[in-house]
Amino acid sequence: MISQRWSSHRFREAMWGYLMIAPMVLGFGIFFYLALGASAVISMTKWDVLTAPIWVGLQNYITLLNDPKFWQVLWNTTRYTIVSVPLGLIVSLLLALALNTRIRFRNVYRLIFFLPVLTMPVAIAVVWKWIFNPDLGLANQIMGLVGFGRIKWLSDVNWAMNALVIMSVWSGSGYGMVIFLAGLQNIPREYYEAASVDGANWWQSLTKITIPLLTPTIFFNLITSLIGAFQVFDIIYTMTKGGPLNSTRSIVYNIYEDGFKYARMGTASATAWILFIIILVVTVVQLRVQKRWVHYE
Repeated sequence: MISQRWSSHRFREAMWGYLMIAPMVLGFGIFFYLALGASAVISMTKWDVLTAPIWVGLQNYITLLNDPKFWQVLWNTTRYTIVSVPLGLIVSLLLALALNTRIRFRNVYRLIFFLPVLTMPVAIAVVWKWIFNPDLGLANQIMGLVGFGRIKWLSDVNWAMNALVIMSVWSGSGYGMVIFLAGLQNIPREYYEAASVDGANWWQSLTKITIPLLTPTIFFNLITSLIGAFQVFDIIYTMTKGGPLNSTRSIVYNIYEDGFKYARMGTASATAWILFIIILVVTVVQLRVQKRWVHYE
């Protein structure tokens, strides 16, 4: 009798649990898995939304891989990722180290550096577009004060991508800083006290204690930053529209133009799947390699 009551109680508990998660599971299934499957099918068609799709198989993928413009876009995205991600991690870590000390108004500084994360990226991009204005922008005013000439930040092929990297590092470092701060505060103080007794200086404590014990946090920030960088879109759309001469055009910007500007849904979906595969491969490689350098307690 007790066993039957307990089984009935467990059954009712399980039913209520499934009922509570049903809206999320259904929503996730419809708007993610169903959309994912639909995009895979669309990527193998020629479809302009207004007419019936025409099945073309892998032709969209073959066309993309033989298109020099696609490889330029892929290189632009890779170059942006290679520069912005390490730079962002370094700046975030330095900010976290500085703000993990006992300085006055520490919480105020943390708030100031985190504020850009709470601001809409489009709004930030509009402000930075004015900062990079070649005639009236603050960037060139500062460059003039230190003896450099004016730079056409967003209209110069050699400088446009650098300008986007500077803006993205400034706006995104606050998020990494908060994650690093959480990691730093989880490192036991006893390690530093023992190192101090042994005569270790600040640099030795940083390289022998802080960095090794912070590698799980570094790994997390690295993965999320890589995924975000490969999907960069909003700042490019707002600041450069992929120019000049396609030097800042990213993969996601290409997807947007193919899908919503030129109504080439098949090509856009194929590009999205290629991006998905790239991100998946990069993530899997990082998960495999992390065993060599990530140290867990």
